[in-house]
Amino acid sequence: MLRKLLNWLRGYLCVRIRGTAPERFINLCSNKKIYLWNLMRVKEDYQFNISIKNYKKLRPIAKKTGMIPRITKRSGFPFLMHRYRNRGGFFAGVLICILLVYVMSLFIWDINIQGGSKYTPEAMLKFLNKNEIYTGIQKKKIDCQEIEENIRLAYKDIGWVSAEIKGTRLIIKLTETNMPAPAEIAIAPSHMVATKDLIVKELIARAGTPLVRPGDVVKKGDILVSGLLTVKSDFDEILSITPVVADADIMCKSFYDYHDSFSMNYIQKQFTDHNKTGYYITLFGRKIFLYNPRYSYDKYDIIVNENTLHVTNTFYLPFCYGTRSVREFIEQKKTYTEDEATSIAKARLKRYFDRLIEKGVLITENNVKITIENNSCSSKGRIITEEPAWEYRTIQESEWRIEQEDELNGDNH
Repeated sequence: MLRKLLNWLRGYLCVRIRGTAPERFINLCSNKKIYLWNLMRVKEDYQFNISIKNYKKLRPIAKKTGMIPRITKRSGFPFLMHRYRNRGGFFAGVLICILLVYVMSLFIWDINIQGGSKYTPEAMLKFLNKNEIYTGIQKKKIDCQEIEENIRLAYKDIGWVSAEIKGTRLIIKLTETNMPAPAEIAIAPSHMVATKDLIVKELIARAGTPLVRPGDVVKKGDILVSGLLTVKSDFDEILSITPVVADADIMCKSFYDYHDSFSMNYIQKQFTDHNKTGYYITLFGRKIFLYNPRYSYDKYDIIVNENTLHVTNTFYLPFCYGTRSVREFIEQKKTYTEDEATSIAKARLKRYFDRLIEKGVLITENNVKITIENNSCSSKGRIITEEPAWEYRTIQESEWRIEQEDELNGDNH
């Protein structure tokens, strides 16, 4: 392939020879290291391609063998330039086009988001734009590793992300995870306190002082594990109080009261045969309508279909074209059947369960009942769960210094 390109750039000739000693002619060319290619028999003649430089070396060989070389075709860049020597504007346009393609290759013209479900491409593009990553940015200003770190820091439930530049495209691949949120970490000395009313099911302390035992009923805000370590003498006198970060595995039995309802009546869109379609192009981010029809629909949906021009799968251009369709619809009043309403209520309840599970909540009992009455579908009941329903609360200096001072004051009496 490279040799063909070099031969075309240098220019070459298609030559046909006629005479009584073609084999001798070819052998002498080989001895003189004159390169011939595409050698073939054409009726009683021989035909081959040869470079312009080597063609000048054929005269003594042709004279010696009695062969007559005749040029049948001239090919390559030098002959093309000569043929269009009076068309300077054409070549100037070609050079400008090549220059424009090169300049455009230095920018990002398409950002492709792959693998996200919870986070839509629109949301990710908005996030990237806030971080000054947008279509039209120079590739040298993009740090793929920095993009990956920013996304991981902003979205804790994205387990894996990669960013790479291919041609004029920035491709970002995401993998979301349903793992529970990471455990809360405290730096300053802290208590572990209940976040809601609950029953302690299991408690294994590693640091701090447990104030409750399995089976105890606690209120929201009660201390489960204290971050104060008290050292007492044999006579039960307080010798010192040391604040630490409480640490324990805690599992609590709790509940959630669930309530949801919706009307059995709903509005359904019924599209008519009336629609209008407009056409537009986008140049460097600016939208220009080629045809934008007028419409007088009271209720309508707008559907946009856009395509970006690209030379290859990775070389995208800053030019888009698309359609903007406006479809009229009328609203029809409908009523859910009992089966349809029950299915919708169950789907809503499942989504609620999924959100709890994502937070590390274990559902042990579901007492939610679905009822249909008074033209309404209601879901109501209590969900029994097991969860680590606690949080850190920083220990105030007064909590341990005042108690220590009181003890010292007692010693002075």
